[in-house]
Amino acid sequence: MNDASAHDGRATHVPAMGSAHERTLSIRLMMTGVLVGLFGPIGGFLGGGIVSAETTIVGLEPLFVWLFFGMIVGGVGVAIGILGALRWVRGNHHLD
Repeated sequence: MNDASAHDGRATHVPAMGSAHERTLSIRLMMTGVLVGLFGPIGGFLGGGIVSAETTIVGLEPLFVWLFFGMIVGGVGVAIGILGALRWVRGNHHLD
């Protein structure tokens, strides 16, 4: 019994360390992380600025709430970028 028949005819492919696909995926993760990390807080600030300042959300100003969520999204983006960079460095050490 081969592996392809065990998965209903779909063979799974895990890219080898240092392969072109692995490096491309790592670079995409880094770029996505940089963009989300940069534009998350900016989007939070702009969203908070658009919302009416007369209303409060649980006693907090909308600008603070939106900027807080933007910073959380930006932090997740930075974490994704760091994981992509670590993956890229790990893959480069296994090149022949």
